[in-house]
Amino acid sequence: MGRLRRWLDQLSDDRWRRFVGDRLETAATETFTVLRWGLLVGLARLIALETGLWGFKALHWVLSALLFAYLASIFLLRPEIPIFARADTRRKRLIQTGVNHAVCMAAFMAAMMAINALADAAAEMRFVEKLGLSPS
Repeated sequence: MGRLRRWLDQLSDDRWRRFVGDRLETAATETFTVLRWGLLVGLARLIALETGLWGFKALHWVLSALLFAYLASIFLLRPEIPIFARADTRRKRLIQTGVNHAVCMAAFMAAMMAINALADAAAEMRFVEKLGLSPS
């Protein structure tokens, strides 16, 4: 009963609701932005696979670099994944930077793997349709 009362008290507190709302809005906005960038990169990759034109290959690489820059701005320039309670020494700051860099690279690689898998699957499906075969 005490937990329910504390939870209801928090829901009625304007500062707590604003704090939670701001965090949710930030997470949703950044997630949507990464998905939007991913769709653009995937579309450029799909067009590059379909046409073979160097301009779309270059566009794919440029958009991939911009996606990496955005992810780097999230994980490297604004380190929001704290490892230590206080990063008061140089060693702790270096470890914090290294971990954030590893998370950034992992997020970028996961995003690119997903984008490439989707673009490759769409290109393969189009190839099968061009052959006149049923994809199922």
